[in-house]
Amino acid sequence: MFAKDEGMQVTQEPDGTVRMVEKAVPQDLLNVKIEHLSFDDERRKKDGWLFSFSPPAVLTFIIGAPEVKAFMKDQGIGWEPRWVNEPTTPEPHVSGELNNVTLSQALDYMAKTFRGLWVYKECPGNKENKRIVDLYFYRSWERATTGTAP
Repeated sequence: MFAKDEGMQVTQEPDGTVRMVEKAVPQDLLNVKIEHLSFDDERRKKDGWLFSFSPPAVLTFIIGAPEVKAFMKDQGIGWEPRWVNEPTTPEPHVSGELNNVTLSQALDYMAKTFRGLWVYKECPGNKENKRIVDLYFYRSWERATTGTAP
């Protein structure tokens, strides 16, 4: 579909991940290195059990990594969470730890856990920020395997 669009780059990685990237969109934020994320530590916090079943909460947690927040502040990048309402199910849930990964790799981990895709786009800035990022996640429901589709 994008073969003739010179502004787009479509690749498939060895693990099957397909990436569609608009060449003009800066990748600097997606390449920010995150030293450590522990999804299990977040779950252990008060009322954190629900966190691991909610893609929007996991996305917000990843974006809240100190390295990501510092980069966004230094570069004048704004972001407002976009919550896509969906039912919460006991499976799947995110767990484990990630060390020395890029923001993009952390988002891939979330997408593989919840079976879906993440979308990143940039918008013009405003009085407070040089640019605004829009980052959200769409879950791919599979009735045949989970029986939990909305």
